Amino acid sequence: MAIMELRDATFSDLEALLPIARHAILNSTLGGLEFNEAIIQRNFVVAMQFNDGFAKVVVHKEKVVGGLVGLVMENHFGIRCAVDLFTYSSNNTDKLINSFTQWSKSKGAQFVQVTDFSKKSRYQKLITLLGFEPGGTNFIKVI
Repeated sequence: MAIMELRDATFSDLEALLPIARHAILNSTLGGLEFNEAIIQRNFVVAMQFNDGFAKVVVHKEKVVGGLVGLVMENHFGIRCAVDLFTYSSNNTDKLINSFTQWSKSKGAQFVQVTDFSKKSRYQKLITLLGFEPGGTNFIKVI
């Protein structure tokens, strides 16, 4: 049985993450919207280059199968928080989110926000098991 590896992302991982991001978005609540590769690339580069950016990938048999890209910033109330910009993995999602949570704490974030557009109750159960709870409500209408 091959072991999954969680590691810091490199710029060369971007090419492998783009089809994963496309798959994740097309199979989400936002599936009817145009996929903008340039924005995914920009977010990845920002997270890789700045101190308050997080980028990790999950690797299986030398192939990237998932990743998490996020940032620490101040929200509209001035509270330092960590926000995921993209999270998807076919395996080890719990390790990705735990790693992001630990990193966020080390960066002074007071809370971590993980967004779920997946429409999958399995993912919602996982993030609940990891200690996350709904913190307000986002209502989305694709127009």
